[in-house]
Amino acid sequence: MKPAKLISIIIIGLAFLYPLQRRIDRTNPREAIDEEMLYLSGSTVKKMSLGLESLAADIYWIRTVQYFGRKLLDSGRPISSGVSKEIRMDLLAPLLDTIVTLDSHYISAYRFGAMFFPERDMPAAIALLEKGVRENPNEWRLYQDIAYIYWQAGNNETGEKRADYYAKAAEWYGKGSEVPGAMWWMRDLAGYMKLQGGSREAARAIYSSYLTSDDENVRSQALSRLKQMRSLEEREAIDAVLARYREQTGACPSDLRLLAPKFRAMNLTLNDEMIPVDPEGFRYYLDQSDCRSKLAIESPIPR
Repeated sequence: MKPAKLISIIIIGLAFLYPLQRRIDRTNPREAIDEEMLYLSGSTVKKMSLGLESLAADIYWIRTVQYFGRKLLDSGRPISSGVSKEIRMDLLAPLLDTIVTLDSHYISAYRFGAMFFPERDMPAAIALLEKGVRENPNEWRLYQDIAYIYWQAGNNETGEKRADYYAKAAEWYGKGSEVPGAMWWMRDLAGYMKLQGGSREAARAIYSSYLTSDDENVRSQALSRLKQMRSLEEREAIDAVLARYREQTGACPSDLRLLAPKFRAMNLTLNDEMIPVDPEGFRYYLDQSDCRSKLAIESPIPR
């Protein structure tokens, strides 16, 4: 058979795949269809595509979007952030894996997985994106997606586990910042994750090195983060004094001015009213509910 004729037959066959699947959907139970589809792995479909992997990937991409949308609609629940994690979507992972097996440069599939995998299967989300990075090392947004997943995971943890997730987020933001064309704020987020994870000296070194950048945005953000770090350290020092006072007296002080001598001895900056102020000059205020110092509402220091 001539190559041109063979290709025509394949194209026609693939073109009939979509209407055929629609007919199957109407005449068979959806659960059975889903189970049957699981038998077609990405490697199997790739062999069947006979060189037309990109076209087959497009068809499976359409099928994936349809599958996801149908699951949401069939659930009868309002489409809102986070709702998809409560809906069974057993085929989402295999479908996306089929797409990237057919076309390893199908960035939309990787990023779709980054959006909807973490809330149901974080390891699967990371594995998919790491595969994307291996196949597409110059796609900085894939690094961003991995880092963001770790960041969000850290937000839901405490202690060492939280610090570990933040460290991984910092690592991936850092890797992504080195990719040609990556946005400047990738470096900022790498430092921020180190700051949040407790690696302040590492974060301080990162931001200090950015102060000489030719990019004004980078310099401005670095200065803002350094002030944030200094404010965190100042509030920790103030809170330690407050904790000791509370332990000794059994009550929280009524005003920070009562402890001004101790704050001065710690080289904290005090205003004319003898109240400690943040790096932008705004006074810290005392939250009586937990006896801790807080930033003023009007302070531009990042929270």
